[in-house]
Amino acid sequence: MRLEHAIADFEACTTMEELRDALQRVAEGYGFSGFNFLDTGQPHVDRPYYLGTSGRAWEQEYAGNGFVHVDPCIDKARHTNVPFAWGGVPLPAYRSGRKPGALKTMEAARDHGFTEGFVVPYHFRDPLGRTFSSLVVFFWKDRISRFKFLLDQSRFDLHLLVIYWSQRAIDIVATTQRQSAPVVKPDAAAPAEVALTDREREVIAWASRGKTGADTAEILKISEDTVETHMRAAMRKLLATNKTHAVAKAIYLGLI
Repeated sequence: MRLEHAIADFEACTTMEELRDALQRVAEGYGFSGFNFLDTGQPHVDRPYYLGTSGRAWEQEYAGNGFVHVDPCIDKARHTNVPFAWGGVPLPAYRSGRKPGALKTMEAARDHGFTEGFVVPYHFRDPLGRTFSSLVVFFWKDRISRFKFLLDQSRFDLHLLVIYWSQRAIDIVATTQRQSAPVVKPDAAAPAEVALTDREREVIAWASRGKTGADTAEILKISEDTVETHMRAAMRKLLATNKTHAVAKAIYLGLI
């Protein structure tokens, strides 16, 4: 499928189901078995929004084992704009004892027949200045040699197509799933005035899940003092008197 035809196909879609089918046609045209689109911007969420064609068995195992919290591809995608293959993601060493979640995730993927995958991160800001992160992963079931040849020829095409596809997905969601007014509507100017950093949003998001400073430090792999520093900064920006107040205001303003 030529790039211009695929992009025109995306732009003609008016529902997420149509958009899913359009990207599946692209995936198959490049030799992939399927794809998944995943919202990666809220690391505290157990079941983030996703849309794809990777198969019910894989989706159930992935969700049931909480792989979203230990998937090394998601962790890398949150910190880069550059597409990458699974094979290039470093994995933790393992000799004995409890197996790291990252290894379990990739072993499970292989058990489902996925020999490789190509991940395209996509980060953007909405009109209020809030940052959102997502990714599209294409699943490969053929020989690795063919996968490497494909990426040499088509990685830039796939990157461009995912950018167009993700933008169309954002447009569709904005018009079809966000039209109903919230029960409590925040001041329209407030979110733009409160510009939390990614780390500040993360520590507040984990606090909203009942995590302590020590828990959050372990999850984010930073010191507890650093967690508290980010929390204090967020509290100042939110004009909150304590952590609970900060969490409530962040939720109210739609910042987490």
